[in-house]
This record gives sequence, C-alpha cells and structure tokens, in this order.
Amino acid sequence: MNGPRKLLVIAAFTFLIAGFSSATDIYIAQNAAGGNTGADCADAHAVTWFNTSSNWGSGSSQIGPGTTVHLCGTFTAPAGSSGYLSFRGSGTSGSPITLLFESGAVLTAPYWGSGAAINTNGHSYVTIDGGSNGTIQASANGTGLANQQDGEAVQAEGGSNVTIQNLTIANIYVHTNSLSDEAGQGSYGIDIWNGSNLSVINNTIHDVKWAVRISYAVGSTFSNMTFQGNTIYNIDHGLFITDSSAGGAAIMSGFYVYGNTVHDFANWDDNADNNHHDGFHLNTNSTTTQFTDFYLYNNYVYGDPGIRGNAGFYSYPASTSAESNIYAFNNVFVNNSAGHCWANGPVGLAGVGSSMVLNNTFVSNASSCKDNGLIYELGGTGVTSYNNIHQNLANAAVYSTSGTTISAIDYNNYYQSSSWFYATWYSTLPSWESAVSGDTHSNTGNSKLTSSYHLTDNTSAAWQSAKNLNSICNGQPNPGLGALCSDKAGVARQQSGSWDMGAYEDSANNAPVPPTGLVATVQ
Repeated sequence: MNGPRKLLVIAAFTFLIAGFSSATDIYIAQNAAGGNTGADCADAHAVTWFNTSSNWGSGSSQIGPGTTVHLCGTFTAPAGSSGYLSFRGSGTSGSPITLLFESGAVLTAPYWGSGAAINTNGHSYVTIDGGSNGTIQASANGTGLANQQDGEAVQAEGGSNVTIQNLTIANIYVHTNSLSDEAGQGSYGIDIWNGSNLSVINNTIHDVKWAVRISYAVGSTFSNMTFQGNTIYNIDHGLFITDSSAGGAAIMSGFYVYGNTVHDFANWDDNADNNHHDGFHLNTNSTTTQFTDFYLYNNYVYGDPGIRGNAGFYSYPASTSAESNIYAFNNVFVNNSAGHCWANGPVGLAGVGSSMVLNNTFVSNASSCKDNGLIYELGGTGVTSYNNIHQNLANAAVYSTSGTTISAIDYNNYYQSSSWFYATWYSTLPSWESAVSGDTHSNTGNSKLTSSYHLTDNTSAAWQSAKNLNSICNGQPNPGLGALCSDKAGVARQQSGSWDMGAYEDSANNAPVPPTGLVATVQ
C-alpha cells in the first residue's frame, strides 16, 4: 500500500507545481483578437493586458519567470505615450521574462514620451528582443516635422541582468542639418540607469541625439556591461557612459564595447554648440567614482564628424583615479569628410588613469581642416601607445599636454602626418622621439591601406613593423584583453615575431608580393 500512496502524493505535488508555473508563451496585439486567449497572434490579448499588474505572477496564465511575451503586428500609440509597454515583474536567473517582437512587429507613435515606448520599471532578468525585424519608431518628430519633442524608445532604470537585443530604433528625433534646431536634446534610443550584467547587443539605432546612455548611481557597486554588434548612425552620441552625480562614488568594473559600427554625426550640428559629437564617450562627474577595466575594441567609427565633431572615443573623468585600465585596440576610426575634423581626435583621453591604445587604424580625409590624432591631455597618467597607424593627421599625429605621463610609445606609423605636440610643437619624427624618449621604432612610410583599411601587401610600411604584444593578451579573457591576440577580423596574431601595425593582421594570412623583373636561366 505504501508504494501506490507515494505515487499519488508525487502526482498531486506535480500538479500543484504545474498550477503555480507561469505561462510559457503569451501573445499580445494592440487590440484583443479572436478568442482573446493569448495563445497565438490570432487570439492575442490587448496591449492593456500586458500593463495590468494582476496578469503578472506565477499562475499558469500569468507573465512570470520563463515567460516569452510575443508582440504581434503594428502597435500605434498616441503622441507622447510613456510606458506604452510597462513591465510589472522580474524573471529569475536562467528564466528571464522575454518580450519578443514577432516578424514585422512595430511600435509607432508620432513621438514617444519620457517614460519610453518600453519601460522595464526597474525589474531584473528581463530581455527585450527585436527578433528578426522588430522596430520602435517615431513617425513625426524632428526638424520641420509636426513635432519637436524629447522622448525615449526603451528605458531601463534600475534592475540587473537586463538584455536589449536585435531591435531597430528609428527616427526618435530626426535632426536634419538645421543649425537653428535646438530641440531633441532629451531624445534617447536606449536609456539605462544602474544595474549589473547589462547587455545591449545587435541593435540598429538611428536618428536620435543619444543612441544609448548608461548611467551608474553613486553610492553603489556594479559590474559587467556588454555593448556589442550595434549599428548606430545620424546621432550626436553613439554610446555615453557616466555616473549619476558629483557627490559620492559609483564603482563599476568590466565594460566590454566591441564589434560596433557608428557613423555620421553632422546632422546634429547646431548653432548653440550643445551637441559635441562622439562615437563613444566615457565620463565621470565624481572625482571618487571608480570606472575600471574598460575594453573598447574591434569597432568601426566613420563618416562625417560635422562641425561639432569631438572624438571617435572620448574619455574625460573628473580625476585620474576615477578611470583606470582603459584599453582601446583593433579599432578603425575614419574621418570621411574633407572639411570637418575631430576636435579631440579619433581617440581623446583627457586626464584618465592608466590606459593602453594599441593596434588601431586612424585615418583622416580632411583637406580644408587639419585633424588631430591621438590626444593625451590634462595630466593623464600611465599612457601606453603601440602599433597604431596615424594617416593624414596633419595637425598633430599625437597631441599631449604638459603634465601628462607617457609611459611607453613606439612602433607607430605616421604616414602623411608631420607634426607632434608635447608641451611644444615638433615637426620631425626624430625630434619627437627625443622629446618623448620613445617612438624609436616608428616610421612615416606609406602604410598603403586598401579601401577597407587593410594593408595592401608587404611593401606597406606597417607590414610586420609592429611590436609583438602577445605577452599582454595571452591568457587574458575574451571578451576583454584576450581579443588583442587576434585582429579586428578575428585573424590570430603571431605568437612570435613582429605584428602588423593597425587593426588588421594582414601578414598572417597573405603571402608577400613576389619579386618582379626576374629572369629564368636554364642550366
């Protein structure tokens, strides 16, 4: 009798567990459809169902850990809508709550409000997934359009383990080369405050002032942020990271910013000089904040920087101790404009702590203005620069102010760059080498870059002319500094022997150019 009784108890317990498990899939449309069961798009619940707290929980028909909420069709919201889709609960580790756009799903409004089209409301273990082509857009907001309003597409203020991926965020504020248009200053694609284990992956964001802002609260400790594979354009800032205020300290370690493409900033030029364009911007307001282990690599920043172009990557902490262990490597930064220049170069480090700038390719096409190259200023410490290509950076290939400590600089190519600054100007590479006690293995030869910024062949002055940095990257984590042991395209760099300068290790898988003019003689 004991055996059957135990089986009945187990069966009853299993039934109870099933009864308190959240739904696996729930479908939402703008209006209720079919039987309004939420079982599929044909029987979807209305959007108001998602926003009702009583529909969130552990019940079999509720949204809870492990639930995927599917968005079906087009959602047309009133102008200024805030929190149009508003989370009411958190997932758990291994069982996030996922908001998934079905193919063709769109959230649209003339303009969105400050509470965003989608708001996580501070909840954790949440994924917002655009699927194959999910879109959040504003339809009539920007220069010369019906509205000139601030607004946000996605807001995640508070909460950890938040992932935002595969979304297209479009036209939140369309600024169209109108210098007099000062509106849209508070327009954001994705706005995140606080939280550890944040991921922003494979999104396309365009026509908005701030593509992505991430802010960390002083008085708190955070870790791990991944910003990967995003395509961003027609913006003032691609990624802006900061702390919340000047009072107190925000402790954050582990920034992984890689494989992104950011381009074209000129649309956000303005007369009032409110918009200083940056591809990536790392900033602190507090002198006691500690942002550490920032890895910026395998990114491509290009296009027209505009008349307000500041930098491809700009870091400006409130003190040198507020930012340390900054690594920028395998990036390609290109100014495609003839008449606009980056004021603070493709990379500008203003008063940062220890930093390494390695194997980057910097190219300017400017002719009517003179671009700066690498900027070290305002008393930065522990600066290291190896293996970078600086092409046509005619104002200053490297610009470093007095009081900045250059720990090591060498094995760089300065093709078409003829000036350097270190508290005073230098017009020849030998005089610069003497001033900085470095760059003795650098050259000014033709880097012979292709249209895709690879080295043409072994006649390039950057071919096998770089320092082998395997000792720096070998055994290090990837994502992270371990990625330096491969180039921007993922080609492994040599474990021994000279590397190539710049972002691409072309000599690793390309044969040298065969000699010409040889005559064969038969013996």
